[in-house]
Amino acid sequence: MERQEALADARLTERLREALSPALPYGASLIPLDILVVVSIAHHLNQPLSVKQLLAVLPYSVTGIRYNLAQLVADGWVIKSRKGDDRRQVHLLPTEQVADAFAKVRAELLKTMEPPLR
Repeated sequence: MERQEALADARLTERLREALSPALPYGASLIPLDILVVVSIAHHLNQPLSVKQLLAVLPYSVTGIRYNLAQLVADGWVIKSRKGDDRRQVHLLPTEQVADAFAKVRAELLKTMEPPLR
């Protein structure tokens, strides 16, 4: 039974990856996805992250995170927002594009998890 469960787990992970691919940016790298997930969750918890906090929570190199964050900002996935009058404090906020992409991933994943019609 363990072998069947392991196969089912691998297939589910494969379906998740397939659901992510068309909706989210930059293909094979998981860095942009992790940035979007962390920024989005923090935003929805009303605790937007600074760049420094983002660098602290992700397990990637500073260079890799900064490069991918710059791409996400340039492509309209993330907004850098100044907090009040202090120009040094920048918060990262997801755009509506992120919410739309996550909704597409959820819909695609749920569709693949439905039992087949007989």
